[in-house]
Amino acid sequence: MAEDLTTITWRSVEWIQSRPEGLNSNNVLDYFAESPFWDNQCNNAILKMQTQYNDLKDLNVDLRKMKGIEFQIVHEKAPVLWVIRKQNRLSEWSVSPIATFYILNNNIYQAPDLYSIIGTRILTSLYYLHIAFNTALQEVEFHPATGYTWKGANDPNASRKSKVQQDPIELIDFRNGADRAFGNVTRKMQQQLAQAITQTEEDNLSAINELNDSLMAGTPGEMSDQSPSQPMATDQMGKRRKKSEDATGKKKKKKQTG
Repeated sequence: MAEDLTTITWRSVEWIQSRPEGLNSNNVLDYFAESPFWDNQCNNAILKMQTQYNDLKDLNVDLRKMKGIEFQIVHEKAPVLWVIRKQNRLSEWSVSPIATFYILNNNIYQAPDLYSIIGTRILTSLYYLHIAFNTALQEVEFHPATGYTWKGANDPNASRKSKVQQDPIELIDFRNGADRAFGNVTRKMQQQLAQAITQTEEDNLSAINELNDSLMAGTPGEMSDQSPSQPMATDQMGKRRKKSEDATGKKKKKKQTG
């Protein structure tokens, strides 16, 4: 399982102090290459080894001609902020983003993905709903004669009571349960996606096979459609031959009578 790098922050004071010009757009990728976020097998590293005496920024055109993992500066606001994207280059004009990193005041962070952001916000919302329901449950009382009523509804000092404190163990159990629920939903969605892709591929293959079968059966069909015309053509030839024979017989009779 890949290590989660969204929880770490990397900074190299020695590297910054060794550069009198400081961190800038020309050496920011060199600084980023010292961090654990760097991939030594990326196209940037390969191209830099092949052209050690060239500026990496001048090799963007050559990077676009390569396929594979690469790092690219997608936004910069020197000398404070740089945004670097890790992407898989499929062609010269097509890339697939993998992760996003940003350098803020010489500190390097990995930006969380959309799944983590949505999951955290949903977890926070569910947690506060959990607290609200527990608080409401503790403030409700039931009596057979009056039914459900709020505790202290007639007590003017009820609003001065302290808020209900949550047990840390209960909070941990709630977070673990929510994480398991998110994991189950994610696995089901991945299975449904895989099934949908497989079904689509099977449908496409079936459609292609049906089309090929119809094309292969088209030639005999055309011949069978034309086959009824062959007896008609034979009948016409027989009629013409009979007429010619009749005409020849009449000529012979005229000669004999003459």
